[in-house]
Amino acid sequence: MKHEIYTGKPIFLTQDDIVKNLLEKVKQVARVGATLLLTGENGTGKEVLARMYHYFSKRNDKPMVAVNCGAIPDELVESELFGHEKGAFTGAYEQKKGCFELADGGTLFLDEIGEMPLNMQVKLLRAVETGTFRRVGGKQEIQVDVNLISATNKILMDQVKSGSFREDLYYRINVIELYVPPLRHRKGDIPLLVNFYSNYFSELYAREGIQFGEDCMNMFMEHDWPGNVRELRNVVERSVVLSEDRLIRSEAVSPWFQKKAKSYNAGGVVADSKFLHIPIGTSLEEIERKVIDQTLNSVDNNKTEAAKILGFTRKTLHNKLDKYGKEMLVTR
Repeated sequence: MKHEIYTGKPIFLTQDDIVKNLLEKVKQVARVGATLLLTGENGTGKEVLARMYHYFSKRNDKPMVAVNCGAIPDELVESELFGHEKGAFTGAYEQKKGCFELADGGTLFLDEIGEMPLNMQVKLLRAVETGTFRRVGGKQEIQVDVNLISATNKILMDQVKSGSFREDLYYRINVIELYVPPLRHRKGDIPLLVNFYSNYFSELYAREGIQFGEDCMNMFMEHDWPGNVRELRNVVERSVVLSEDRLIRSEAVSPWFQKKAKSYNAGGVVADSKFLHIPIGTSLEEIERKVIDQTLNSVDNNKTEAAKILGFTRKTLHNKLDKYGKEMLVTR
């Protein structure tokens, strides 16, 4: 089974003003039931925001069904979404309802929508536009009414341009798009999250009194968290479980951080996660190319986020990429 049905109130911890505004927008969209696309890196909390949408919608007494589009074998995607009739294919021993049918009257969350096979996208588009579909092996048109949320860590417009994602489906699911910023751009939330998960796992594993030392917290604040909140949660959980002392120091957690190796290119530029070291004599045009490339690298090629950091409009960034060429200048 690749889908889940959620109940209960979601928790999204933040003290960041930008994220607080994001939460209010999610509630606003939920109250009217508009189609929502959540974008951002893995581990930022897109699934929690999807659950928040459902909780604050007028359909919160109905089911919310979530399906991970990237976790389903291609040959089973249609059955998972639309269900199948008994005998429709080998192994279909009984009739099965799909996610659309299970979510009827409630909310359907399509996670990792960018992984949807191209041949299934046209069928998904029809179901989203008309609210009708047929089970695999069935002849009857089934009508459903769902609020739709999609999420992706990919740049769907880039996939549209490459031909791996249908343009009509992109515009259909992208009625409202909300970007979830990575943890490295809201580091003020780190102490709040560490305290929350420390208390949670201390109670869960009966390890009362666990605390993180100041040196450990400094390390947390300096880390870029490529796995975002999910990575932080895992580090805190491991620390609580494996620590022999109640006070956790930096040396106890440092082996678990993902270290990013510095990368070099033929132009002599040294790049790490925060700095570019550029030789004197490099042209301004070349410097701009390097800065744009490394900024894109730092946000996993999210052009919307890169444009914000660079102070460009997205259109300006695209124009500059067209000017300089889209090849990646720094090892990714």
